[in-house]
This record gives sequence, structure tokens and C-alpha cells, in this order.
Amino acid sequence: MLLAVETSGLSGSIALFSEGKVYREQSLGADGPRHAQALVRETDVLLRNAGLTVSDLTSVAVSIGPGSFTGLRVGVVFAKTLAWLRGIPLVAVNSLQALAWQVPPSVQRITMISDAQRSEVFSLDCQWDTLKEEWLPVGDVCVRDLVSLQPVRAVAGPVVDRHRPLLAAQRPSQMLFSLVPQATGVGQVGMRLLAAGVLSCAETLEPLYVRPSYAEEKRSGSR
Repeated sequence: MLLAVETSGLSGSIALFSEGKVYREQSLGADGPRHAQALVRETDVLLRNAGLTVSDLTSVAVSIGPGSFTGLRVGVVFAKTLAWLRGIPLVAVNSLQALAWQVPPSVQRITMISDAQRSEVFSLDCQWDTLKEEWLPVGDVCVRDLVSLQPVRAVAGPVVDRHRPLLAAQRPSQMLFSLVPQATGVGQVGMRLLAAGVLSCAETLEPLYVRPSYAEEKRSGSR
């Protein structure tokens, strides 16, 4: 039984996967748990509602970013602690790659975007692999302003509605998908990483921040 943890956005969710399929999912709400102890309680509720206990978990997958600095820290700390205490495998999932799992495979190629603040977005191109039947990243996560963003035939992410007029004006023919990060996508990627043996170390795993927070940059600049 794999536990998938998604806390990269304003709202979060957790999900259980069994035999490669979603067994149960639970939303953490728009204000989501902002500390690891709250996430422990939510996971306990999810397991009890499924008639399970923490001892039934055999692996954990966590969204590591890019995303909310606070949310990512909470999710990663929780997942690392759980994996270490239970002695189970831990897999780290790129948040934008996980988000792509909500896009129909027929789209084939898509640019995923999320909020990087300061009128910028985190972006990652993903390609549907018809042989492996999964969304795979093309290149690395980048930070771009919307004017310099060069999307492929479709754009998706939690900030699409906010920037829809500009995105539509850049390329009127492209498809736009407004999406909210979900633990089901984290689980889909996590299962495949687990099967491929791509595991993370609970002692050393860190969130994928891509760049320092605004507060950290200000502190660095004031030295």
C-alpha cells in the first residue's frame, strides 16, 4: 500500500494506492495542514476510514516541488519521518510532472506551469510516452515570465485561469487546462519510480525549491 502526499499548492491531498490503482483519496482542504503533526492526524483518518493502520503502508511518495515553500517543507518532513520510522521506501515526485497526469494523453505534449510569484511561473514540458503509458518530463523545471514563455501545443496548471487572457493571446490555438495539484498524480508517478527502483534517502531528501524564497533573497542581499 503506497501513501501519496501532495502539499505543493494552496490545498493539499493524500491518497492510498493498492495494486497500481487509487484505493482512497482525501482532500486536506483549502487551508491544508501547515505542520507535520496535522498531516499525521489526517493520514490516520484516511487509514482508519479505509480499515487500515500505518503498518499496512509499504511505501510513501511525496511531491517535492516546485510549489509553496511552507507546504513543501511540511509534506517532505512528514514523508521522510514516516519512511524512516516504518523502514519503507521513499520516492520523490516532481510536482509539475504529477500535475500532468490530469491532462488527457491525447494532448501528447504540454507545458506545465505553477506560481513562482513576482509575475513569473515555474514551467516544465512533459511528453506522453505511448509505450510506457506515462507522462515524462522533457528537460528541467525553469522559472520564466509569461512574456518569454514558449509553450508547446497546450498549457496546464493552477495559475492558468489567472493568466488565461495573456496565454490565449500568445497562441490562440493552444489548449488551456486549469488544474489543482492532487495526490493521485503523485501516486501515479511514485508507483513508476518505485517499480524502477528510483528511491530517495529519508535522511537527505530536500524539497525542490528551484530558487530561494523572496525573504531569503532579501536577507542575502542585505548582507
